[in-house]
Amino acid sequence: MSLEELNAKKPLEDVFFAFDSSELSEPARQSLSKNQDWLRKWTSTRISIEGHCDSRGTSEYNIALGERRANAVRDYLVSLGVPAERIITVSKGEESPFCTEENEGCWSQNRRGHFIITAK
Repeated sequence: MSLEELNAKKPLEDVFFAFDSSELSEPARQSLSKNQDWLRKWTSTRISIEGHCDSRGTSEYNIALGERRANAVRDYLVSLGVPAERIITVSKGEESPFCTEENEGCWSQNRRGHFIITAK
């Protein structure tokens, strides 16, 4: 199976954030615990965590917020035992929205930590 096929299966759950926050909610922690279980089974995999924001706020602010979100996700996975060297983080700010409508239902889908498997 190629990396593209593996990522298409989405074995790692995205986590979502409240408006203007990089705090992990309880549902986000539960998703990360499941992700950690998967990562523990596949010890050679490496991942990228993308921090995403909704379209509100300046580009500069959202890049910084996306970085805080990606780092919060990484730090929590590391606290669960995933080696830090298997994880890279990148902020996408508001530049790669999952949903493009300007409403809360859509914005809430864009405020996320998104996983990409980069090596297996």
